[in-house]
Amino acid sequence: MRLALPLVLALAACTPQYVERVATGPDDLPERVALFDGAPDALNASFRAACTDPGDVYTRPSRFVQQCRTPPTPDLAAFLLLEYDGALRAPSVVIQTEERRGADAVEVGFSYFAEVPQKSGNARRIYFRDRQLDGFIDLLLVASGGRLPN
Repeated sequence: MRLALPLVLALAACTPQYVERVATGPDDLPERVALFDGAPDALNASFRAACTDPGDVYTRPSRFVQQCRTPPTPDLAAFLLLEYDGALRAPSVVIQTEERRGADAVEVGFSYFAEVPQKSGNARRIYFRDRQLDGFIDLLLVASGGRLPN
């Protein structure tokens, strides 16, 4: 399943009016959530397999977090650098899943955002809200065996 390509294309199509907010920390990232009865193996395998396009970098920052970092289109990169006072280093689009294990289910949070390197050396996370992309992610989570919370 080619997960990254539709997400990157949808993010690249975002125009500035879709910028909802700048996340100030990891807890400030809006995410789509689904519950799984066990480990979300199908989702994890699809996520890993989809992060193979040229320029994509798959990372596992922790045991329960996986990320696919992909370069944005040149137009989106220029917009991000100019709008968010970025350093002259390439921003990246980050697609991330995070598992939170409970007693009865595994909750998976799926988020997407842009990271813009700053002159200070830190990166600034920018969340782009797109209802159509959110709907696609919900469908993907359900197709992978998850159920959306009420």
